[in-house]
Amino acid sequence: MRTCFSREFFDTLRDIRLNNNRDWYLVNKSRVSDARNEMEEFANSLIPLVRKFDKNIGQLDAKETMYKQHRDIRFSPDKTPYKSYISSVLFYGSKRMGGNIPCYYLHLEDGSGMIAGGVHAPEPQTLKKIREEIFYNVDEFKSIINKKEFVKYFKTINSEDRLKTAPKGFPKDWEDIDLLRNKEYCPAFFFDIDKAMDKDFLYFVEDAYKSIRDLNEFLFRAIS
Repeated sequence: MRTCFSREFFDTLRDIRLNNNRDWYLVNKSRVSDARNEMEEFANSLIPLVRKFDKNIGQLDAKETMYKQHRDIRFSPDKTPYKSYISSVLFYGSKRMGGNIPCYYLHLEDGSGMIAGGVHAPEPQTLKKIREEIFYNVDEFKSIINKKEFVKYFKTINSEDRLKTAPKGFPKDWEDIDLLRNKEYCPAFFFDIDKAMDKDFLYFVEDAYKSIRDLNEFLFRAIS
């Protein structure tokens, strides 16, 4: 049972960042594979813990929670061929639904890590449903994002990309209009990699994920 990550794991991610090219990757493919195996083992340890408090997470295969190391560079100005991070995401339902479904997300790279949840990059119709659910159940929503368990990790629900005014269809003078300006509802918490190498990191992630559960369930109800 893996409960944390090794120094070698982060050394590999550092070296991918510094040597992001095919020649280096082919020579060091086994190192990358070892690092990805660490995340897979960690996810295998984490999934049953999350399912204890959120049954919306199914019997996932840990490999299916991870994205490929190769980047899709067809439409990107950044032509580096490989991701310099390794992540695992536990979606409600099917991973193929992407930004239209709540999730629990763990992201590790050279120098930092991130835990996130909620709904990232939703389609317009999904975002409209979320805003409507907040509008009609604002007291419930505020109680969720103000819980001490939630604010222990997530200081704000606000995303970086927000509307400057009220979204179309909602009253501009509504006292809680600020809650509807987000273009996504995906709070994030950042930490130093030393935390990920601590032997109890698994339970740290479990606790952080548990604090997101009520938000995820609220969002899932909105879009179901």
